[in-house]
Amino acid sequence: MGSGKIPKSTLIRKLEAGDRNIYREYIAFCNYKGKRHSMLLKRRKAEFAFLYIP
Repeated sequence: MGSGKIPKSTLIRKLEAGDRNIYREYIAFCNYKGKRHSMLLKRRKAEFAFLYIP
């Protein structure tokens, strides 16, 4: 859907290329209103540990 003019995130590009080393990119999504949010960081780390299958 759409024209595809929006660039893909590094996380999506790595996954599409088959690169499974995505920890740093995954936990980077922990900002709220432009600032790093400690509870979101904690949540992302827990999600990664729970969902990541090497």
